Amino acid sequence: AFLVLLRELIKAATRGRYRAASRITWKGVIANWVLFPESILKRKPAFREITLEALKKTATKKAQGLNDFGDTWYEEVYRHACGLVNAQKLSPLGKHVAYDTMMRRLVTRLRFVDELKRLPKGTLDKPMLPPVFVLGLPRTGTTFLHRLLSLDDEHVRCPQTWELYDPTPRYREDVTKDRKSRIKYVQHGIDELKSIVPHIEAIHEIGATEPEECFVSMGMDLPLVLATMPAYMSQKHVLWEWDFTQAYKNHKKVLQLLSHQEGSDDKRWVLKAPMHLGFSETIRKVFPAGTRVIWTHRDPATSIPSLCSLFQTMIEMHQDGDVALDEVGRTSLEFWAEMLKRADKDLQGLDLAKAGDHPLVQHVKYESVISDPVESVRKIYANFGWNFTPLYEAKLEAYIAKNKAERAKSAAKKVSAHNYSLGMYGLSSQAVSEKVKWYADKYL
Repeated sequence: AFLVLLRELIKAATRGRYRAASRITWKGVIANWVLFPESILKRKPAFREITLEALKKTATKKAQGLNDFGDTWYEEVYRHACGLVNAQKLSPLGKHVAYDTMMRRLVTRLRFVDELKRLPKGTLDKPMLPPVFVLGLPRTGTTFLHRLLSLDDEHVRCPQTWELYDPTPRYREDVTKDRKSRIKYVQHGIDELKSIVPHIEAIHEIGATEPEECFVSMGMDLPLVLATMPAYMSQKHVLWEWDFTQAYKNHKKVLQLLSHQEGSDDKRWVLKAPMHLGFSETIRKVFPAGTRVIWTHRDPATSIPSLCSLFQTMIEMHQDGDVALDEVGRTSLEFWAEMLKRADKDLQGLDLAKAGDHPLVQHVKYESVISDPVESVRKIYANFGWNFTPLYEAKLEAYIAKNKAERAKSAAKKVSAHNYSLGMYGLSSQAVSEKVKWYADKYL
């Protein structure tokens, strides 16, 4: 313990401007100490070089012998993810979490493939109502808008975290017990995450019963998880080389399965993920004609450092040693600038397309959603030709009032706010402008 403390004191004294110590809690520190012997002895697969074969072997045991992983598209992506993890200098806790996270996504895949075999014939052939996808840079209001849209539960379905992470029933004979069990399972993992990096809550609100991003489900094919996402951003060319059609087809099947379970085929899905920015062309290929897109916009000079803070937190959870903040800034700016270009190119034609008299794409500014949420949603509904009911308006008003009260309560308790700046990550307004001035000129 003395040597560890001495090492930390030396690191603090010699730390450069853009190097930041990990902000994990003492629970995370203790977990690293406890797991350190395993990282040396390498008795468990998580602490050896991770391979897809090892992950599949563990997943099969966890899934009580299920061994049909379905289509093989995911294999190349998972092998690449294993390579990314192996190349990083991860802490003992980081190695354990990285292995466990990817393995659990494969367990979900096994159970999902098995569940599809049990469905009544023709279940996946039922027509799906055209969904709406909310996309935009991280930290541009996608989560807030997604949750506002989810409140129109008479007409829409927003997938919750527990459904996306674990879409297959565990107790078929008892729906209530099954729901509680799956929610508890997912919430436990979320609570463990928050106990190690509690500041993530100030960046992105997470809960088992909250509406959540599509890539939670798509982790069965694309392990863009906390341990791999920052690394993937540094190798964006690899993402562009892959054809994500099969991953989106499987995600569509997950949504169809959830609709079948709830008997909600008559409701349109409201879906969300910033990563959809780069793959809107694939979305149009897989989902029904008439699928809508809502693209949120915010000044990148504000959203970029905010999302850098999110990725810093992901790295802190897993990395052994300081976080290179300037590297986080450079990688984040380059990756998301490219995502904006891809979205602009893919949606150009769709911007002019219509479903009847109504557009298929809407552009919504962050400031408008924050300053007047109800009016922003009302305009979205009017432009898409949807019925904005008094009941839905009342739900919006109640949610917004509750949200404001909770924020005021947090401020009164002096709960730490989400603080960030371009300078923290070695960026400047000029550097951001050089990359995305075209975007600001066109959409802001």
